[in-house]
Amino acid sequence: MSTQTKHNIASRILTEDMLSLGQAAREFPGGVHPATVYRWQQRGVKGVRLETYRIGAKLVTSKQAIARFLDALQSPAGS
Repeated sequence: MSTQTKHNIASRILTEDMLSLGQAAREFPGGVHPATVYRWQQRGVKGVRLETYRIGAKLVTSKQAIARFLDALQSPAGS
């Protein structure tokens, strides 16, 4: 991932409704385990990774990043 891409993700997440990965796990429909959220940010699903940003030792994401992640998973391939 390029430095510019990391900067774009950081500036986006830091201005949105930030969540820890544990909090994010509870935001997904039906709830998921925090380890699942961590795996989605590390490896992704179908080539889509959950946007996160590291602040010190803590990874954060946002409600909006979750929405983008879920939307991307629903999009047809190549869109």
